[in-house]
Amino acid sequence: MELIAVVAVGLNPYIGMFILAALAAFTTHVPQGALLEATSIPMLGAVAILFGLAAPFDFVFGKFVRFAPAVRRTSQLVAPFAGALAAVSVTESGLPLPVVAAFGAAASWGVSALLTAAAARASRSASWVGLGHIPVLMAAATAAACIVPLGLAKPVLGYAVSGTALLMLGNSVLAGMRTVVAKPARRTARAAALATR
Repeated sequence: MELIAVVAVGLNPYIGMFILAALAAFTTHVPQGALLEATSIPMLGAVAILFGLAAPFDFVFGKFVRFAPAVRRTSQLVAPFAGALAAVSVTESGLPLPVVAAFGAAASWGVSALLTAAAARASRSASWVGLGHIPVLMAAATAAACIVPLGLAKPVLGYAVSGTALLMLGNSVLAGMRTVVAKPARRTARAAALATR
């Protein structure tokens, strides 16, 4: 369950933590990790409200070209902390909690960094007229909202959606690398004239 929670938080830390905290506070389906056992229901409700209130700001301001880079940097900063919190909250493994927290932080930051790179590349795409980051971020928010409940109801589906999200992000990064390598440097007539002087 740790991987499912960490991928959801990496895709969108606000929506991923909102869903996880709300389900932990109001249902009995979330595995009670070390942190959840020590946390009261009002505290989980407060965490759900905090992340739930932050989600609309990320959701709206992340779509405007002017604010999108700052919003993504903030999400990328929040993701490791939320990922560590999520991983420690649902862990049922025998690993030490600092190891689980480090895994959660590193994995959610990695997913968030891949998402930021994919959104930035899509935003620079000429075919999307500078707005390519919007479908990327919308897909990430939708996946983040679906992964945790699916993982709780049917773990196989949660792992499948998490794996698909990671596969798509990895494919996007590799496609971006191939595009950069495949484009030869073109010299303009002026650059060629300056080089011959």
